[in-house]
Amino acid sequence: MKIVGIRRGEAYSPNLVGCDAAIFNAVADALREMNHEVVCISENEMVGFDYTPYDRVFTMARDTFSLVLLEKETDVSTQAKFINGIDGILTCTNKASVATQMLEIGVPQPEFLVGKKRDLLFCSTAHKEDISTPLWLKNCDGSATEKEDTVFCPTKEIFDVAFKRMEERNVNLWMVQEHKTGDLIKFYGVEGTDFFHWSYASQGHSKFGLEAVNGKEKGYPFQAERIKRYADMTARQLNVPIYGGDAIIDEDGGFWFIDFNDFPSFSSCRDEAAKAIAKCIIHHALFKMRVKK
Repeated sequence: MKIVGIRRGEAYSPNLVGCDAAIFNAVADALREMNHEVVCISENEMVGFDYTPYDRVFTMARDTFSLVLLEKETDVSTQAKFINGIDGILTCTNKASVATQMLEIGVPQPEFLVGKKRDLLFCSTAHKEDISTPLWLKNCDGSATEKEDTVFCPTKEIFDVAFKRMEERNVNLWMVQEHKTGDLIKFYGVEGTDFFHWSYASQGHSKFGLEAVNGKEKGYPFQAERIKRYADMTARQLNVPIYGGDAIIDEDGGFWFIDFNDFPSFSSCRDEAAKAIAKCIIHHALFKMRVKK
């Protein structure tokens, strides 16, 4: 097969430039070892590129503006070559959209509010007053590129300051998420394969150090296969078979998804992940492109 790989721009790899480059290169190498031809381009080259001669496109791109243009200029058959899907990547740049779609399919997650500027658009619970500090304030205008895009607010005073700063940055869409206590884990998977890996957040690299909020893990027992089942459900719903995320585990083994991302760095399981991703790319069936309402 002839395959195109699109690298992630450094602006979308805060404190993880080397890790993102490493998984990208590992996947490209794995495909070449399988005797496939791989051409690699940068994120700023993807709009206007001729994808016609290629059978598959694997992409780590996250620039919203370029992805929207790419989606507009390509037809359904071309978009179906992309892994992850263009529509899915765009969804993952909007944490509110991810949370709303997880709610639709019954994925366990904390209660949340979604707002535009100072207007409340959506509430996942019957009473918005049920969501009080401590909580998380998240920028939903695009992928997180700086620490103030996701802010832990233990008090209302801290929330007010964080919200004002987002207003000053002209953040349009935001989400408030209920804080859950327990063990914080990071999980990685490739939907359609047996690959699934999890580890405690304290054992891996941190973008902004926010994992410290939950403190040292207690080692609460839980069923990893249940996490994988819900993660694969989310991956199918969003059209992002190459995924990663964060979950909180409580003392009874219950869990909540608090984040879900397209094509993470897989830094704690790179070699195994690269092989599974390459397998996914080669055996990727053309997706039925969802018609967005």
